[in-house]
Amino acid sequence: MRRLLELSLKFRVLVAGVAATVLVLAVVQLPSAPVDELPEFAPPQVEIQTEALGLSAQEVEQLITVPIEHDLLNGLAWLDQIRSESTPGLSSIVLIFQPGTDPLKARQAVQERMSQAFALPPVGSPPVIVPPRASTSRVMMVGLSATDISLIDLSVLARWKIKPRLMAVPGVANVTIWGQRDKQLQVQVDPARLHENGVTLTDVISTTGNALWASPLSFVEASSPGTGGFVDMANQRLSIQHVLPIANAESLASVTIVDDAGRTLRLSQVATVVEDHQPLIGDAVLSGGPGVMLVVEKFPGANTKEVTSGVTEALDALRPGLSGVVIDADVYQAQSFIDTVLRNLAIWALVGGLLLLVVLSVALFSWRLVAIALTTILLSLITATYVLYLLGTQFNLMILAGLAVALGLVIDDALVDLERYRRALRDARATGKDTSPLDVLAGAASAVGTPRVFATVIIVVAPLPLLFLGGVAEAFSKPAILSYVVAVAASTAVALTVAPALALLLLRNHEAEPRRRPLDRLAGRLFDRSVPWLAGRPLLAIGAVAILAAAALMAVPNISQQLLLPSPQDGSLLIHWQAEPGTSLPEMTRITTQATRQLAAIRGVRAVGAHLGRAITSDQVVNVNSGEIWVTLKDSADYQSTLKAIQGVLANYPKMASHVVTYPQDRVREVQSGATDALVVRVYGSDMDMLQQKAEELQRRIAKVPGVVDPKVQVQARQPTLQVEVNLAAAQKYGLNAGDVRRTATTYFSGLTVGQLYEDQAVFDVVVKGTPATISSPGALTNLLIDTPSGGQVRLGDVATIRLVSEPTSITHDSTLRSIDVTAGVAGRGLDDVLNEVRGLVESTPMPLEYHAEVLNGPIQARSHALQLAGLGLAAAIVILLLLQAALNSWRLAGLVFLTLPLAAAGGVVAALLVGGLMSLGAVMGFFTVLGLAARNGVVLAGSFRSLQTDGEPIGQETVARATRERAGPIALTALATAALLLPAALFGDIPGAEVLKPLAAVVVGGLVTSTVLALFVLPALYPRLAPLARHELAVAPAIG
Repeated sequence: MRRLLELSLKFRVLVAGVAATVLVLAVVQLPSAPVDELPEFAPPQVEIQTEALGLSAQEVEQLITVPIEHDLLNGLAWLDQIRSESTPGLSSIVLIFQPGTDPLKARQAVQERMSQAFALPPVGSPPVIVPPRASTSRVMMVGLSATDISLIDLSVLARWKIKPRLMAVPGVANVTIWGQRDKQLQVQVDPARLHENGVTLTDVISTTGNALWASPLSFVEASSPGTGGFVDMANQRLSIQHVLPIANAESLASVTIVDDAGRTLRLSQVATVVEDHQPLIGDAVLSGGPGVMLVVEKFPGANTKEVTSGVTEALDALRPGLSGVVIDADVYQAQSFIDTVLRNLAIWALVGGLLLLVVLSVALFSWRLVAIALTTILLSLITATYVLYLLGTQFNLMILAGLAVALGLVIDDALVDLERYRRALRDARATGKDTSPLDVLAGAASAVGTPRVFATVIIVVAPLPLLFLGGVAEAFSKPAILSYVVAVAASTAVALTVAPALALLLLRNHEAEPRRRPLDRLAGRLFDRSVPWLAGRPLLAIGAVAILAAAALMAVPNISQQLLLPSPQDGSLLIHWQAEPGTSLPEMTRITTQATRQLAAIRGVRAVGAHLGRAITSDQVVNVNSGEIWVTLKDSADYQSTLKAIQGVLANYPKMASHVVTYPQDRVREVQSGATDALVVRVYGSDMDMLQQKAEELQRRIAKVPGVVDPKVQVQARQPTLQVEVNLAAAQKYGLNAGDVRRTATTYFSGLTVGQLYEDQAVFDVVVKGTPATISSPGALTNLLIDTPSGGQVRLGDVATIRLVSEPTSITHDSTLRSIDVTAGVAGRGLDDVLNEVRGLVESTPMPLEYHAEVLNGPIQARSHALQLAGLGLAAAIVILLLLQAALNSWRLAGLVFLTLPLAAAGGVVAALLVGGLMSLGAVMGFFTVLGLAARNGVVLAGSFRSLQTDGEPIGQETVARATRERAGPIALTALATAALLLPAALFGDIPGAEVLKPLAAVVVGGLVTSTVLALFVLPALYPRLAPLARHELAVAPAIG
């Protein structure tokens, strides 16, 4: 290490030049660093969505979800969990892989299995593997509206013009369209009108399909359209191209159809041909009216700023060709929150930096010393940030938290070294020896180097247990610890190279101490009076230790197994909005339009938009009775009062379930979703009614177990459904099969795609379906006329039973099986005893064939995980104790310093309880700064005491006070400077960016008070009585020298 220091001093100009180069590179390149609100916290996962418009939840499960789960995906490599949800018209299967699985390999494994999906029943669109999305994937929400353009034409623009352009923006993973009305040519048929004209539904389907170039129907001739071919001549080949004459409803209506008597009719004579759209699975509300909403999602790790800029530029480039279309990009922008955070952090850094400058100027009383201190502090932080950038790190609140945690240690490195250099040069001049400043600084720097190594290792070891928190908490902790370790390493490197070089450049010909510094005089008088007085009264020191211990013990009742993750106070609010199951989309649109108009009228609200239901490949797996309202606040809005006004508007809709969160909060809660009750019994089976019955039986039996509190059965949401069951005997009388009846009914009510039209670069479906009057009511379903093989017709109600039943709106699978949970709390009895008795009760409960129940191990796993963390924390504590012993070569000294570490955090405990909780991640991170500084102070002071005793000086009050006096300046100055820099953050209100920094800064500022008191007053008072060294300990030199 001394060799490194000598080289840094010898080539000081080169070192300064390299430092300046690093600063320039960082300033140039860091603005392009990827920035996001939160780190990636979702586990590796792949989602498969299959659209099947018109199928009920049970049909989706039977025809799509079960075949894919059981036949294609079960037993996949690296698979941890498989979950699915079947809702009306949609199957969503989520595959969660083991931590550490390469996402690309996981997707490749899924893709290989899904290559066999062609064997699925053709009842919907092909399964789609949803593109990989970031944990907080939504970057922008763009609203499209127009007064002179229909919603169908607006959807065509969105689907075929705007979406492809946005998908080409680097970093964009997916663009979903809410309120999309796909343009269709619809041949609307009435069975009575068909019968009057001697035409069957099959005739219409075949004629329409064959009128087009290509058809997906295998039983029509257009299923094999053929190719045009070419004409070969002597020296030329001419290609043959057939041009489709059908381009609109009018041309399709002129297609001829032959009736049963051989007469030629036009299609318009037997059906109504119109341009319309498909049945909607969702809708959008913009500015209190209809519209189309585009949701732009990004890839994991994508730069939010670059994606936002790219999307904005793409929209600006498209505007000239979108005359009459209003583009509203203010519905939601993730970059707005990031910009607000950066502004607030800039204010904090400016105010804190000014306070730091004032403290250093008053304390050091020399512009040279202040320049060296500020340069090394700034260089350490910028170097750490630049190294993180070179490592490809995505900057977020947790990276910032890690850098903030390291601030105290960075400041300590700068000021302690600077004080040692100043004193070394002063003492060299006082002796009058002709010693070069280079040798003087090399000796002073090497004396600091070894203690720094031990203290740095201790500082790095302390937070390592956080890497094993598991789940979302671990994902949040890792980037913070990474930036913390990098900052500590950068600070150490700067302290060993740049700091001594700058000191030699600026201090070698400068009088080290021209006059006594005012702060030194004040601190000296205070210290000289208090320390000897306290050293002679050890009971007071012991009493101070007891008070600090009592303050630290205040943390015990507030410790929980759940770490409170930061909840960004985004200026965009998300309102979950849900009506009763079975509510129609038009009714949801009406209610939501009214609510958005009222929300937009609130002072402080800038923009309001809403989407209902879902969109194709969207992040919502819901029915049309669910939606989300997005409210963007003005920058000048009072957050709490505006939030209260929003909740007041929502209270006017008592039949609507609503919940206000921010988008990051919503995503974190979704990833953390799961059973949180102390006792969870999961019942698996196939029939929903039987599952409900067995779950209620277990609920009654579990309720009798002592210690079980309030057992409940999971509520299954249900909605009214028209169920059609064909009477085989009745159908056979008319020559019909059950499949014939289903196909006819589904064609009328859901529509049958018979082909496509190709217009420019767009593709539109041609669909045969019933007229609006034919499918307008439940009675219309009963009276629907079915064509029979004999040429007649029969009512659907005559060949089938139609009844209104209650069916589940969503069917979830866990590990490919249906399940219902019975949950309960536990009180007044040990959890193990209750779980064991409930487990025995579940095993003794008779179950039908293929049904079983399990007591989930969630509580046991959580407690086991807590014990594992406790074990890792104990291991880290033992390692720290061993490092202290290696540094001091004394178990008593190591034990004394070790015991002061938790006491030093007492002030931080009090501060954490005042600003919102001990278990917030920011508060926990703040304790590492306090513990790091306390460890450094303790090692340096104990090493000084030991050195004096090794030199033969008696360990008494005066000797200890003199040794402490030499270290008091740097220790107090570090505490003052760190507090000055972090105080503005500690005093932040509830503003964006303060979610992590405020509790962190409060803990550090509070902990600095108690750690400084311990180091300068309590430890010197206790040392002479508790830790004087024995002869065998003095015989061995300490590692810190």
